[in-house]
Amino acid sequence: MTKRRYVLIGIPVACLLSIIVSLILSESKEEPRSAKQNPSPSRQLQNIPGAGTETVTQAVAGLTMPSYDEQGKEVVIMRGENTFLLNDNVYKIVTPEIEVRDYSQSEEGTQSVFITSRAGEMNSISDEGSLSDNVVIHFDPDTRLDTDYLRYLPEKEFVCTDEPVTIHGKGIKIVGQGCEIDLVSKKMWIKRDAEMEMDGIKNDLFFLSTDDTSPTEQSEEAHLPSSDENGTQKTPFEKTVIRSSGQLIFDRQSESNIMTFNDHVKIQKGSSTVFSDKLVIFLDPQTKQTRQAIASGNVLASQGTKIAKGSFLTWDVNTQSAILEDTQKAEFAKDDLNIDAQKIIFYKDTGKIDIPSPGNLKAKIKEKSGKKKAGAGTGTDDNTISVKWEGKMNFLDNTREASFEKDIEVQKENSTLLCDNLNVKFSGGDFTIQSFKATDKIHIIDKRDDLFSEAVGDRATWDAKNKVTILRGQPFALLREGDRRQILVPRVLFYEDGKTVLCEGKGSLYERGEGNLPNQSAEETDLKVTWAKKMMYYDTLRKVSFYEEAEATRGGQKLQADQIDAYLGNDQNIHKIIATGNVYFSSKRLENSEGFGSLFTWDLIQNVALLTGNPKAELRKGGSRTFSEKVYFNMAENQVSWEGRPHWQIMSNETIRSQK
Repeated sequence: MTKRRYVLIGIPVACLLSIIVSLILSESKEEPRSAKQNPSPSRQLQNIPGAGTETVTQAVAGLTMPSYDEQGKEVVIMRGENTFLLNDNVYKIVTPEIEVRDYSQSEEGTQSVFITSRAGEMNSISDEGSLSDNVVIHFDPDTRLDTDYLRYLPEKEFVCTDEPVTIHGKGIKIVGQGCEIDLVSKKMWIKRDAEMEMDGIKNDLFFLSTDDTSPTEQSEEAHLPSSDENGTQKTPFEKTVIRSSGQLIFDRQSESNIMTFNDHVKIQKGSSTVFSDKLVIFLDPQTKQTRQAIASGNVLASQGTKIAKGSFLTWDVNTQSAILEDTQKAEFAKDDLNIDAQKIIFYKDTGKIDIPSPGNLKAKIKEKSGKKKAGAGTGTDDNTISVKWEGKMNFLDNTREASFEKDIEVQKENSTLLCDNLNVKFSGGDFTIQSFKATDKIHIIDKRDDLFSEAVGDRATWDAKNKVTILRGQPFALLREGDRRQILVPRVLFYEDGKTVLCEGKGSLYERGEGNLPNQSAEETDLKVTWAKKMMYYDTLRKVSFYEEAEATRGGQKLQADQIDAYLGNDQNIHKIIATGNVYFSSKRLENSEGFGSLFTWDLIQNVALLTGNPKAELRKGGSRTFSEKVYFNMAENQVSWEGRPHWQIMSNETIRSQK
């Protein structure tokens, strides 16, 4: 705040008395000149409250009394126009002035603090003194303290007042109730109800501020309205106001001047407000500009829709950054974005947010305009995505992207995505999520679907516009339902609106059998389906469709078709299969019987099947061909039958070998 000390160095009362007595008893050679420069002491008596002419025992005009330190340097000089000794052992001083000199900054010469008032007094019994009536402490040409009364206590070596005080500085004004200056520790503090007002951006404390002026542009004249080259008046910056109910402590150190506000602290600038239990401001002793500010204890900061809560908020001017901290969790919220972590770093100029510790983030999904929220009236909020991480998080405002690292958990409705790296894209106007991309150790847990409950892959992306999550794997992504079912495929698309799952590329499905069929082991009831193009699952129909070169095998049975549709039962197992197109079926249990047709229906529970054709289905068995409207395969009872005017054809060995 100032280049000089905020302190007064007292002088011993004994020294004061001895000098005054010596001046009274001796004849000064300078007396004629002093008499011309100073008014008559008798006239000054009229201006001394409570001092009648009958109480004055001695009087001195033109008082100058220096006090020296151990090195012989003048440290305190007391001056006064006139001094009167009253019979109650009180010395009255008219227009006193006290100069306190500071030699600590020798490269800048001697620095002085001046204390002036209209009246003063010293009591030889109590060893106490006081200044009253327009008391002013001049710390430097730009900084002063005004009050009506100042008390000096030499035994405690400090000066104090209970009266209101006002401090004026360049671009700063402080008011409060009472003040104390410690002459030993060189500290000064306002006792209570302090209020400080700062002009301009040069003392900007707010990480929430929208100002984009760099620290190098902080002018010392920012507190005054200025004019440009054309004489146009410029609008000054908004004022920053700080209030506290407790002490405001000033502490001068070699590297910084420190101001500490205590109890019910409130900082306000425009729409920005910060509440805390304590605020410490570090000022550059040369430029008088803010270097750093630390708010601590129940910190609550807000600006519009932005809210921050924590135990500490540290604002650094050089880095234009603010650090929000809490031993449990600091919280930051803006619109529909919520972040909590032990430490959150905000960079004002770049719009960057760094979180070097584990944390949580919640944000809304970007909805299409005019679309009704899916969770309305259900009691659940399925329009929110939450992200939890154990490593770190970074957000860049220019790209509107956030990155997360290590042990990440993304929660959306009933689905959970686990990974080690995550990149989230936010919309340009707010913090609604547009998309995300996850890599490294992808693991998806889905509680909604009957087909699978887990998915594993190498890369996952999600798009809010198309409402789809895409999972990729090298060479395959894996879907599984415990140890009962698994699906291998290169690319999986999870659609939200239609509740469908699309598996693209060549893949396979394996489902473990129950082993409850007669005369068959569990391995013989296992089902495996392969396909060449894609697989589609419809959640509402509980139907799985396989396209192109589809093949289903179970025990000694093999089914091939252009398309195979599988249906899930209430126990989430595949109970029924329907094959269409160019259908081929073979069964080792039925003496290597083969069937050809266009429609095949297989009941896996009863282990029976029906084959039809267009116009007729064909059965081949034991070197004969049977053509009929319907062919029945009963694997449970090892029977094959047909109906619908069949006809037979006996094949020769040459024909059988050629067809094979």
